[in-house]
Amino acid sequence: MGLSPKMDSAAAGGFSTAGVALIQTVLAAHPGGLSDQSRQDSPAVIQQEAYTSQAHLVAKMEMTEHDTPSQQSPLHHKLLATGDLGQPRKLPLTGTDKKYPLMKQRGFYSDILSPGSLDQIGEVCRGPCMNQDLLRQADLDQFTPNVRTFEIPEDIKEYLEQQCIGSTTQRLTQTDFPLQAYEPKVQVPFLVLPGQCPRKIEIERRKRLYLSLDIEQLLAHEGIDSNALMPRHPDPHNPQTIEQGHDPLFPVYLPLKVFDNEEFDCRTPSEWINMGVEPGSQDRKPVPGKALLPTDDILGHEDPKSPKLKYEWCSVGVLDYDKEKKLYLVHKTDQNGLVRDETGKRILNGGVTAEGRPPLLTCQYWVPRIQLLFCAEDPRVFTQRVVQANGLRKNTEALLLYHLYVDCMPSEGRQLISEQSLSKIRQWAMSTPRMRKGPS
Repeated sequence: MGLSPKMDSAAAGGFSTAGVALIQTVLAAHPGGLSDQSRQDSPAVIQQEAYTSQAHLVAKMEMTEHDTPSQQSPLHHKLLATGDLGQPRKLPLTGTDKKYPLMKQRGFYSDILSPGSLDQIGEVCRGPCMNQDLLRQADLDQFTPNVRTFEIPEDIKEYLEQQCIGSTTQRLTQTDFPLQAYEPKVQVPFLVLPGQCPRKIEIERRKRLYLSLDIEQLLAHEGIDSNALMPRHPDPHNPQTIEQGHDPLFPVYLPLKVFDNEEFDCRTPSEWINMGVEPGSQDRKPVPGKALLPTDDILGHEDPKSPKLKYEWCSVGVLDYDKEKKLYLVHKTDQNGLVRDETGKRILNGGVTAEGRPPLLTCQYWVPRIQLLFCAEDPRVFTQRVVQANGLRKNTEALLLYHLYVDCMPSEGRQLISEQSLSKIRQWAMSTPRMRKGPS
């Protein structure tokens, strides 16, 4: 049985001699075709289908594990791309062309949710029952043993205070001043932009700065002696002369409060006094500050201008303010920094009771604003206030002394200048180059 033209093309397409012989054997065993449908077709169609099917089978048998796609024949690729009946079929996807079917997630109880399903699955809204650890149950009150034999000593508070170890943020020092009385006045909004200093931090920084400055040292840096600010009685036995070189040449005699500039004040007197009222309290506590007071309280009340007195800046508590006299009532603090009366009680509401204001104590004074520095104000600004008032007083005293000298000039035995002498003086004065040039 000879090869057909198609078998010749198959042999020419790359099939081996054994493959062609196998195809001939299969065709000889099935000369009539492979199906009933194919018997009804023409002999050419039957021969074509048989050839395609058997050739595809031979191509699969010839393919080995060592063959690579580059070593396979073109006809082999063509046969693999077609089915057994000559229909084109899809090759398996490789690489990134693979696509997997979409799988939807199913609920845990989705298959059994039906009427009466709760009898099968039980309570689904509550977790499984479990027993708590017995170690944690020991913290409960019902498992805590009651202490019945422990007796608290009477001095338990003192005993606990002695047990304090290390530093603490608690305010251990006792004070009679409210905390807000130390807060300075700042022009900072309550809500600031990111990167700007918050209001509370600015207040705390200024408060620490003001408390660290010493008013006496600031005045000494400006060349002012705090003790020399207060006027004194002249000493008739030891008069001050020009040869002594004092500044001023003569002792001051005008009070400093006359030359005070109230524009330096950042708060009104009522605002200063109300800083002693704490929120939610009806009592007014003293306001902390420093005042220029005599060191000897007895002599200070008897003769404030005595040359024997020495004035210093003392820590005081401001109690009250007199609107008519424009004076502040201050009370010197004791060694512990407290403001107490003779019986050791706190002084509230300026010391005024239902019976009225009691007499002044030896450590209480009425002072003007120029002699009082509040802890909540800037000591540097207050220093400039004192410097300005002291300079104005010096100029005023020098002007008064000048007019006193002019008024006290003797007028007896004086002679009038003749008109001829006056004209010569006028001519000589106007003949200078400066006067001839005129005003520039």
